[in-house]
Amino acid sequence: MMLNDDARNSPLLPNIWLSAGSPLEMEKIDSHTLRVYSEKPMGRVLNALAQGDMGQPKHVLSRYHPKYNPKAKYEDFRDRTTTAQLLFTPGMPSLSAWAPVDWLHGQRIVFERNPYYWKVDSAGNQLPYADRITFTVIQDTDVIMLKFLSGELDLFGRYSRIDMYPTLKSEEGRGKFKLHLSSHDGGPAYYPNWDAHRKPLAEAFRDIRVRIAMSHAINREEINQVLFHGLLQTHGYSFGPLNPYFSDEAAQTYASFDPDKSRRLFDEAGFTDSDGDGVRELRDGSPFAFNLDVTASLGSDVSELVAAHWEEVGLKVSLDVGLRDILFPRRVNGEFEVHHWNHLGPADPFAHLNSWSIAGATLPFWHRNASNEAPEWLLESTRHVNAAFTTVDSMELRGHLIRIRDLHTQHVPIIVVGSPLKVWGASARLGNVPEDVSPLNEHRGWSRPVFHEQLYIRPQ
Repeated sequence: MMLNDDARNSPLLPNIWLSAGSPLEMEKIDSHTLRVYSEKPMGRVLNALAQGDMGQPKHVLSRYHPKYNPKAKYEDFRDRTTTAQLLFTPGMPSLSAWAPVDWLHGQRIVFERNPYYWKVDSAGNQLPYADRITFTVIQDTDVIMLKFLSGELDLFGRYSRIDMYPTLKSEEGRGKFKLHLSSHDGGPAYYPNWDAHRKPLAEAFRDIRVRIAMSHAINREEINQVLFHGLLQTHGYSFGPLNPYFSDEAAQTYASFDPDKSRRLFDEAGFTDSDGDGVRELRDGSPFAFNLDVTASLGSDVSELVAAHWEEVGLKVSLDVGLRDILFPRRVNGEFEVHHWNHLGPADPFAHLNSWSIAGATLPFWHRNASNEAPEWLLESTRHVNAAFTTVDSMELRGHLIRIRDLHTQHVPIIVVGSPLKVWGASARLGNVPEDVSPLNEHRGWSRPVFHEQLYIRPQ
């Protein structure tokens, strides 16, 4: 991402509507005041209204909606209001500090400062300081790092990897940028498909003894030292270290490296190696083998170690390393067997409802049939998530969240390796760069916690 000072203003018209299907109603009191109300308590309403995308420009989009234009079609409205279209379409009004002015698909996105943005600094100066931000689309994460090292990018972090740390650290001394290690990111996670197309494999993944055994088979400390330079906080599947309801005791559940216990659990579950070829069999007699989908730029190295650990206890793992554009549709459509990605929602289950509850007809993605055949613990977790959404009682909220944490920890539907520190850097020409940030989506995600409106370019 590159910031610069020269830009033209882009208009923002203060005419908004809430997203379709919202349970909230808005009443205009005067030109500066809106009253928001609902028929029932909405404990998360302030969180929702604090988002930059809580409303959309009615004067722009209503012409495409059949409710306001009889000639419009819902299909066209849907295509015009995808997340990308709302964020990147040039001329689209914005409530944020920036408005899009140029979008070249697959190459770059340019934003210019919103002259109507409502935030000011402590001296009364309107934010943002910089006039323009350019995001360049680069497919190869190593190329992103090289461009940052050469000064072509001002901020680098969203697609940084921990193995880049030694190179970045060695170059920091040249004075062109400052390197940071911040918070704990959502670390490597493995999502077994409870509805895998091969029924015997899906049956195995639904057995809690299998999932516990898979977790105990992983040597997390080896992964920490070999790949993360000691910067990984090792733990299993639970709330993450940045969650206010994080429990180290809960996070260590099933996280110890115990291959003997892993083998015993597989045996108890009936998945044994009857023919002595080193690979256990599923209940139909076929090998306990599966494909592990891994995005090429994220997690292939750690997945190689995890696959080796699982093979040590009798599983046969084939890594399917591919581009995100290929593997993500497989994830969404449930066409994977085990999917590697970062741990989703470790700091706040409300940021990733489809990880902690049945959030839709085909969600969570690791159990697409959950709305028809979910286990009782997942139904209970969903009830707690829904109750937590409405309560305005902080103690009641705490009770719901702790129960959500414990239900998922105990039933370990996802295998987590740990939470690494986040490596990121900022050009020395930028001012107001924070020393520490949270990289998690729950806290607006990297690199959004580096509030771009606060950054300025130092005089040369």
